[in-house]
This record gives sequence, C-alpha cells and structure tokens, in this order.
Amino acid sequence: MNTNKKKAIPLFTIGGFALILFVIVALAVNSEPRWVAKFDLSWISRIQTNISASKTSLIETLTMIGSAETAIVLTVIIVIVLFILRKFVVGLWFGGTVLVCAVLLNTILKDIFQRPRPNFNRLIAETGYSFPSGHATGSTIFYGLAAMFLIFTVKQMWVKIVIGVAGLSWIIFIMCSRVYLGVHYPTDVLAGFLFGIASIFISLGVYFLVREPLHNLLVKWRIKDRSVIK
Repeated sequence: MNTNKKKAIPLFTIGGFALILFVIVALAVNSEPRWVAKFDLSWISRIQTNISASKTSLIETLTMIGSAETAIVLTVIIVIVLFILRKFVVGLWFGGTVLVCAVLLNTILKDIFQRPRPNFNRLIAETGYSFPSGHATGSTIFYGLAAMFLIFTVKQMWVKIVIGVAGLSWIIFIMCSRVYLGVHYPTDVLAGFLFGIASIFISLGVYFLVREPLHNLLVKWRIKDRSVIK
C-alpha cells in the first residue's frame, strides 16, 4: 500500500463516521421523535438568553462571515491566489470541495428535507428551508479546510493546536449564532457541522488519492503545477 492510500484510509474512516452521524440526525429530524424536540428546545433555552438589540446586531454582523456567500467570495480569492502561485491541484481541490459540498449538496439536502425554520423568538428575517444549516455547513467546510491546510503546512505542534482550537471555536460560534438569532434549530446546525466534517475528511482522502495523478496530468498538458507532492 502506497503512502497516499495510507493517509487516505483514516481520513475516509473519520469522514464516514461523521456522515453516519449526519444520517442518524437527518432521519431523526425527518421522523420527528420526541427527543429531537426536547434536544432543540433545551439548547435554544441555553443559547437564546440575555437578548438585547446591541448583542443581536453584533451577532447578526459576525454571523454573515459564516454565510455561503462569504465562503464563496473567500474561496474564489483563495483559488485565484493559489492559481497565481501555480498551485493548481490544491486550488482545484479547495474550490471544488467548497462549491460541491458547501453550496451544491447543502442546497440539495435542504430541498430534500424541506424543514421549515423556527417560527418563534425569531430575531432576524430569513428565508429558505432550515435543515441543514447552510451557515454551519459552509463555515465548517471553509474554515475547517483552511485550518486543516494550515495544520498540514506548519511544523510546530503548538501552532497546529492553536489553529485547530481557533478554527473549531469560530465554527461553534457561527453555529450558536444561528440558534441565538432564531433562524435555525440546534439539530439544523449540528447536522450542518457533521456534514461539514464528513465533507472535509472525505475530500482530504480524495485529495491524497488524486493529487499525484492530477499533477502528472497537468505536467503532461505542459501546465507547470507547483503543488507539493510528497
């Protein structure tokens, strides 16, 4: 077994486990057992506290950073920079993952489940279906991928830990912000997080399998790719 396959197997395992958990939550939300309602109401009561106009305004502004629109804009910028640096394989992988998983598949899942948004304690106006949360999915995939990329790049363990904690903390904030604003149920953001985690690790596994063949294909087409192939 070559090195790339050895790296891909644990990534597929983690991604597959997260995907199974997502399916469990999705099926539960679709069948609406009693524990889903209890779970949602319990976490809403914990998160949606100390409501004020200034706090709501601040959270509404910050949560836009986790929107799909922001993720798309930032992804385009990153891909352009990577292409300028002639890191075409990395750019295609990063951009493709965000576009397919955070935007396309999330939209398809919303249309499949068609879960209405909460109709109580709504602090801002929002349209569209509720499950899974696009903000939770998009922020998990975009910032998670960015964090993973940096973690693979740096050498110092303490820097890797700081990056991981910072990335996870920001994603959790985005998740909580959507519940606080009353536009998502906790199970919406939990499902978005799980689907995002599954997307990240499965995509990383695919990347390790296809990066060398894709790099060689670009070389064959006389496109000089500077993505690191180890």
